[in-house]
Amino acid sequence: MFFLDVLTRDMYRNWHELARVHVAYLRLTAGRYPTDARLAELIGELAMCSDDFATMWATGDVSDCTVGAMALQHPTVGAVNVDYQVWLQPDSPDHRLEIYTPKESASADTLRVLTCQSRLASESRPISSTESLT
Repeated sequence: MFFLDVLTRDMYRNWHELARVHVAYLRLTAGRYPTDARLAELIGELAMCSDDFATMWATGDVSDCTVGAMALQHPTVGAVNVDYQVWLQPDSPDHRLEIYTPKESASADTLRVLTCQSRLASESRPISSTESLT
């Protein structure tokens, strides 16, 4: 979605920066799992369907993504800026804990608004026949 869906791409005001980080991390992951056919298929699809991905992949950059910033553009509340930090598990490299924190008070306020909107939406949503009433 990050490379192939225009709506997803438009959510990131710093898309090119994040894209380079994602591609370098994907290359690191591909190096860890060189025989993973599904991963190779994903990389092939992205390279064929996204010129941006293909160009970034061709640079050969390899890195882990452990810290950074995201400049998001939410469709209803506008700009939200967050920092992220990824904590790696030394004994289990496939498990990661990602922490996102608002970069400034305006983004913290915006995230609170989104939280309230989400709660209100879930409270007003009718219960389906497959959900429990407990």
